[in-house]
Amino acid sequence: MKRIAVIFEGRINERMGVFNAVLNRVLHLRRVASYDIDVHMIQVYDGALMRRLRGTESTGSRPGQLDIDGIQFHMHWFKRSWSDVMRHRLLDEQPQNFFRWLDNLASQFDGYDFLSAHDRIGGIVAQHAAQRFGIPHSITWHGTSIHTDPMISDNLRNTTIELLHGARYNFFVSRELQARAQQLTADFKGEILYNGASRMFSRYSDDERRRLRVLHHVLDRKVVAFVGRFEPIKNVTLLPQIFTIIAKKYDQPVTFWTIGTGIQHEEVRQEFAHNGIDCRMWGMQPLDVMPQLMNCIDVLVLPSKFEGLPLVTLEALQCGANVVASNVVGTAEGIGRENAIDIDEHFLENFTDRAIEMLQGKVKQSLPPHISWEATAQKENNIYLQLMGGE
Repeated sequence: MKRIAVIFEGRINERMGVFNAVLNRVLHLRRVASYDIDVHMIQVYDGALMRRLRGTESTGSRPGQLDIDGIQFHMHWFKRSWSDVMRHRLLDEQPQNFFRWLDNLASQFDGYDFLSAHDRIGGIVAQHAAQRFGIPHSITWHGTSIHTDPMISDNLRNTTIELLHGARYNFFVSRELQARAQQLTADFKGEILYNGASRMFSRYSDDERRRLRVLHHVLDRKVVAFVGRFEPIKNVTLLPQIFTIIAKKYDQPVTFWTIGTGIQHEEVRQEFAHNGIDCRMWGMQPLDVMPQLMNCIDVLVLPSKFEGLPLVTLEALQCGANVVASNVVGTAEGIGRENAIDIDEHFLENFTDRAIEMLQGKVKQSLPPHISWEATAQKENNIYLQLMGGE
C-alpha cells in the first residue's frame, strides 16, 4: 500500500482556514483511495520573552500527537528564536535556525511514496525530503504564500519561485491564485484544486435554527458577522466602520458578531466601544460549535485585503447565510462576482449597500456545484496515481 505524508504549518488553537482545508482534504481522499496517509503539522511557537515582545498568546501544552476526526496528526514544534525574527524582519534574510530545523525534519520522511505539502513551510520540508530521498511531491498553495509574501520580500519571492519549479505538481485553491503564481514564474506544472465546505456545515431545520436563535438572543433580529483572524491582511480595522454604516442604513433590528482572535482583536474591540457598536465578540470557538453559530448568521462580511479561496465563505453559504466580501484574488469564485466588492474609493458604500440588500432578502446565493470536497478528492487521487507511476 502506498504511503503519503501530508505536511503543513498550522496552529492548534486556531482550527480554521488551512487547518480545516487539510483536515477535509485528507478525510475525503481516504474515502476514494487506499493509501496510508500520515499528517505532519508544524507549529511555530514563542517562548515567554518572545510572547511579551510580540504580543502573542501561549499555545498551552505541546502534544506530540493529536487525534482529530480519526486522523492522527503528528506534531512538530519549533520554538521561534529572537535572532531569526531580527534576521528575517530587519535584514530580509532566511531564518537560519528555523531552516536548519526544517532540513532536519525532512530526514523523517524516508520511506514515503509521496509528499503532499501545503504552502511555503510545508513545501520547504517536502523539497528537502524529495532531494534527499527521491520522493515525488506536490505543493498546495492557499493564499498568502503566493499573493502577499513574495511581494514584500525578495527572499520570500526567490524561495517561492524555487518551490514552484521544484514541485512535481502545484495545486491552487482558485484560478486567480494560480494567475498570481504565473506572474512570478510560468515554469511550473499545476492546476486548480478547489477547497470545499465540510459536511458538518449545513443548513439546519427551521425549528433548530429557531432554537439556536432563541438561545443566543437573536430571534427577533438579523445577525451580521465577521469570522476569521484579527490580523492586518483581513482588514479587520474596517469592521467598526462597516458595522456602524449597516446599523444606520438598515431600519430593522440587527446585531453584530465577530468570531476569532488575533493581534488586532483588542484594537477593534476598543473601536467598537468608541463607535457605540454593541458587538458580541466570541473569540475562538471549537470547530463543532461553528456550524451552530453559522446557522444564526444572516450576512457574513469579509473585507480582506487578500484571500486565496476563503473557506469560511463556503461554510457560511452551506449554512444558509449570505456572504459579501472584498474582490481579492479568489473570493468571487466562491460567492459570485456581484457579491465581491472592488476595493476602491467607493468600497465602504458599495460593500455595506450589498450587505443591506442581503439583509432585506434581495440576494440569493448558493455554493457553486464544482466547489466540493468530493470532486477535489477524485481529481487529487487521479493526479497522485499518475505522479506515483500508476497503480
